[in-house]
Amino acid sequence: MNFVQLWLWGLIHPSRAFDELRQKPAPAWGFWAILVRFVPTALTSMVALHLLDRTPFVPSYLTFLSTENYFAAEIFFLPIFGLGSWLLGGAVVHLCLRLARRPSSFDWILNVLGFGSLIVMPAVWFLDWLAIALNVYGAGVIPVIHVLLALWEVVLFGIGLSKMEGLRFWPACLLGLVFTGGVYIPLAMLFVR
Repeated sequence: MNFVQLWLWGLIHPSRAFDELRQKPAPAWGFWAILVRFVPTALTSMVALHLLDRTPFVPSYLTFLSTENYFAAEIFFLPIFGLGSWLLGGAVVHLCLRLARRPSSFDWILNVLGFGSLIVMPAVWFLDWLAIALNVYGAGVIPVIHVLLALWEVVLFGIGLSKMEGLRFWPACLLGLVFTGGVYIPLAMLFVR
């Protein structure tokens, strides 16, 4: 099964997709999944927001980067942000497992987090592109829908970590929540608009 087939299979039957992911090189497939998640987002959503002269719904927390220029800069730093949060989140999940005296493979964790993050992206892209087209990006019900999509990711991480690391589903979901709620979302609140 190639990369795209595995991604599409993850939408239909995530458990089987993560079974198949076990046979793929780690962390290479997670790395490519993160790039496929963040590079097209930067080249579509961020470029569109910049070209439409939109400003972020939350002002910049970075003093060296003005709110007016934020989307232009985010085109370039969003993929770097994605890779950094993936590595940091994977390290935190790996550390949690090691502190619990569980065997853990950092490489497989990165594969799971990368692919779990990518599987939800068709829904995220559709929602974001629709919100940009309707000029409601970041407003109204859009953040609520993003939270629901983040919960879908947590479940995917739970499925993947239970397959890769031999955990039960609910503890694996808890680790997915550690990644999403403890690492990714706080960092995204600082850097992603």
